[in-house]
Amino acid sequence: MIIKLFFVLSLIALFSVLISDADASHFTIPIPQDDHIPGMRSVIDFYVPRSHSVNTGDVITWTNEDSIPHTVTSGKGTSLVKQLKESKGKSDGLFDSGIINPQESWSFTFSESGQYTYYCTLHPWIERSIIVLESERKVPTPREQFKEGVKPYDIKCNPNYSLVFKSWDLKPACIRSEHTQRLMDFGWASTYDPYPMIVKSSDVIDKAYVTLQEDDKISEVHSEEKWNAGPNMTYLDLSADGSLLLAASSQSDTIYAFDMESGESIKEITVGKTPKGVKIHHTGKIAFVANENSGTISVINLDTLDVVKEIPVGNIPHNIVFHPNGLEAFVTIQGEDEIVIIDVNSLEKTSFIQVGNLPHNLDITPDGNMLFVTNIGSNDVAVIDLNDKEIIKRIPVSQGHHGIDIPPTGNRIFVSGIGDDKISVIDTTSLEVIKQITVGKGPHGLRTDSSGVKLFVGVTHTNEVVVIDVESLEIIDRMNVGNGPFWVAIPGNP
Repeated sequence: MIIKLFFVLSLIALFSVLISDADASHFTIPIPQDDHIPGMRSVIDFYVPRSHSVNTGDVITWTNEDSIPHTVTSGKGTSLVKQLKESKGKSDGLFDSGIINPQESWSFTFSESGQYTYYCTLHPWIERSIIVLESERKVPTPREQFKEGVKPYDIKCNPNYSLVFKSWDLKPACIRSEHTQRLMDFGWASTYDPYPMIVKSSDVIDKAYVTLQEDDKISEVHSEEKWNAGPNMTYLDLSADGSLLLAASSQSDTIYAFDMESGESIKEITVGKTPKGVKIHHTGKIAFVANENSGTISVINLDTLDVVKEIPVGNIPHNIVFHPNGLEAFVTIQGEDEIVIIDVNSLEKTSFIQVGNLPHNLDITPDGNMLFVTNIGSNDVAVIDLNDKEIIKRIPVSQGHHGIDIPPTGNRIFVSGIGDDKISVIDTTSLEVIKQITVGKGPHGLRTDSSGVKLFVGVTHTNEVVVIDVESLEIIDRMNVGNGPFWVAIPGNP
């Protein structure tokens, strides 16, 4: 009898331990290899999301898989530009792991709900956060969060679930962490996200903005809302979430900055002479501006909206594209018939590629393998294999100053020619022009929406934005937007 009673009591004790352990989940966050390299942010943020959601009482363990030490310290880190100035983060004293050496771990249990930001004191540009929920509360579904206005890359998942993006429509989904790699191997989920892309539900229409060169304004295509800017507005760009718009006034040497959530002009930034191309880095922390008559790239700190550096690049720089991994920028240098490569970490010119006659605009495939450059002097597109940085083909297109766009899907390339009336459509597999679409005299700026379904083309002589169905390659709409629509920008398609 005593033995049986002892056995029963032992089972009760064991069951109690199991129930107690089940109440608290154990959650591991890796500190991955190369996490200390600032330019790896866009790659690593897919592997280690910028925010995790857990419940009160959960045990969180950080494991250092990098080759150098790190810390997990509550507080605020610093931006890419600030870290280049050797700025430090700021601890709030709530928790601090101390040094976590390679292959070591550190654990912490959150007892109160709330949002906790943390960073690495050794590498303060590494900043992530933890959302701690009341233990009985569940995280809303991605769809519900999206309807509430949560940005796609800020969507939270329940503990032990990971945020992925469906390959066919790029919409967010929360998947059990142990299943994510298998789904990626099968092609169900995105394995690599090259930049923070705007993912939208089917009932949401991308906003599209255009510079009106003859009206000195910027217009939103669908609403026809307009904002006053400066003389000779040329290029513009949007942050990935669409909240910040930068536009170049080439005549006044000014970049106009707009908060698109409030619709207000927030600053006029003096840059070099005759600014043309402006491009916001995927991190949303810096922007580059090509100054044609200064021969420089102005680097703008987007935290302060101030120019922090001028990079000499050569004679008549025109436009810029960032590599999807965020480590390099490519700049067309019209006066020297080349592409200059800038290291984003050091903010220095590192090399160049001879490309053709008067290189004008450029774009890069989402996988970062090929760069496409339009040449005014030869009316063609140079195809550059970025693995060996050599031109592998030249594709004839229409005449004039060219715009170029590669949709987020990466399957086609659209090229305009302001001296003609056509859009050339290039297949990225065959590298051949498969169609020319007549849109009206003087097409220049063009961008597809973030889902790659519609192409918006600014036609300068007819004062229209023409909308083309990307699948059928047929014109489906024409909109009068104002005088001299020059360049088009849409969030999610840099």
